Amino acid sequence: MAIRRTLVALVAAAGLVLAGAGPAIAGGSPHFIKSATTASADGVSLVVHFKEAGLSAGSVETVEATADLEALYQCVNGGGNVPSDPKKTAFDESVSASGQFTAGKNGNLVGDLTLSAPAAADVLDCPGGQTSTLVSVVWTNVTVEDLTSGAFLAIKGTFTGP
Repeated sequence: MAIRRTLVALVAAAGLVLAGAGPAIAGGSPHFIKSATTASADGVSLVVHFKEAGLSAGSVETVEATADLEALYQCVNGGGNVPSDPKKTAFDESVSASGQFTAGKNGNLVGDLTLSAPAAADVLDCPGGQTSTLVSVVWTNVTVEDLTSGAFLAIKGTFTGP
């Protein structure tokens, strides 16, 4: 009889442990779907489209896209021409954008984040009669990360514009 009571107690305890673990494993293993996560240049901006799976339905996730930006800014005169001795500035820094997204009832979330180059006027001061202009951008080392779940994916490629 004592052995039977002990066995029943052990089975009941194991059941409680498994019941308590249920919510922790309900979402699965969060990860970005490589074939559905892309980056593309849109003018001088970079648009990162992503799909993440393995989340709990309704979970709110903070997703961040990051990329290295090499941009060239140049002064242009009122006629739209580049002076013979143009003033130029090269910008080489990491740029990021983030947002909050809610997983659907299937545990997936799909979204877009847009990374933008700094405005030309914020980077380059031009002499009177000339306007600072963003001439070219090159985006590299693109990554997307779910800061909530820890999912991470590097997106291969170099993206240029305009």
